[in-house]
Formats: sequence, structure tokens, C-alpha cells
Amino acid sequence: MIAAVVIPAFDLRAALRLRPRLQAQPAALAPLPGTEPLVGSVTGPAEAKGVRPGMRLGEALATCPELELVEQDPATAEQAWEEILRRLEDAGFAVEPGDPGTVFFDTKGVERLYGGLEPALKRALAAVGSAWDPRAGAAERRFAALAAANVARPGQALIVSDDRARSFLAPLPLTLLPLERTRYEELEELGVRTIGQLAGLPGSAVAERLGPDG
Repeated sequence: MIAAVVIPAFDLRAALRLRPRLQAQPAALAPLPGTEPLVGSVTGPAEAKGVRPGMRLGEALATCPELELVEQDPATAEQAWEEILRRLEDAGFAVEPGDPGTVFFDTKGVERLYGGLEPALKRALAAVGSAWDPRAGAAERRFAALAAANVARPGQALIVSDDRARSFLAPLPLTLLPLERTRYEELEELGVRTIGQLAGLPGSAVAERLGPDG
């Protein structure tokens, strides 16, 4: 199987390593100087207030006036990510890094090493470290493994068998798909809000509407 380990809002968590109290408050990554004024990753309390990653800064502050803006720290994030990858490799995982905060690996070898799939996933989570609130997913297909990791609870390893992958994915939100924010909005305007609804559309119509993304 393919496994994915995910640290949600990794860039924000890295920036908050020296300010952990803000994890429990509405906070978001501030836009980089000279870039479009869109907020980056957000904490759980900020999301609960209605703030979403990619929201315009003015709209985010209007939605949540107490929102704390956190300056991005790419150097700290890079160093922290390299440390995490090294710990996983030291534990025997042949990792394939995705974007910072996401890593994949084939489970075949580590299942033998740790006595099964679930113990191997738990070992991977332990290697990352509980302070990062990592979660893991495993499935026959890469996207299903990633989706499982994204919906798992912190510290949880969620395994999706191939025969239930379709039903597992169907009710999940479109935001799990790697699309531009405008694409999500376009699909939502058409009443398409879940992966299952999108999968149920004719392929030619989706391709015509969304191009290569579709």
C-alpha cells in the first residue's frame, strides 16, 4: 500500500514554534511583502471563526477582527521539515516528500520491519513527533492515502481498503483536490461540493469546463 503522513498547516506550525500559545488562538500566516494580499494557513480557532486559507486579508480581518497575523518564516520551516524527514529515514522509511508537511512512502518493507501496517504507520507518526499533530493514511492509491491522512484525527492512522475507496472519497470536500481556489469557487457555484459529485459528472463536460485541471 501507499502511505501518506500529513502535518496540516505545516508552514504556520513552523512559524509558531517559538509562539505555541497562538495555536489555540485565531491566527493566520500573513502575506509575503509584494505578493497578493491573501492569508496563508490558519489555526483551528481561526477556521472556526470563518477564516480560510487564500482569503483576502481585508475579508479575513473583517470576518475575525481579533485575527493574529504571523510573519512567514521559510528558513525555519525548511529546517524543521529537513529534521522531520531525517527522523523518518532514520526509522527506516524510504520517504518521498511532497509539499512541506506531506510525505509518502511504500509500506511493504516497513510492514515487515514493524510487524504490520498499523504498527508501521504509528511508528511513522512517532518519528514525526506528537508536537506537530501529524496524521497518517494508507490505501492502494496515492490520492486515497492522502485523503485519508487529511481527514484523520491528530495521531490517528486511517487505512482505506481498495474496495471501499470510492465510497470513502465520495462525501469528502473538493478542497482535497489540487485545484486553484477559483476552480473550487466555480464548481461550488455549479452545486458541486464533494469529490463524489465531481466524479459523477461526464468526463468530457468536466474537461471542457476546467481544462487540464478537469
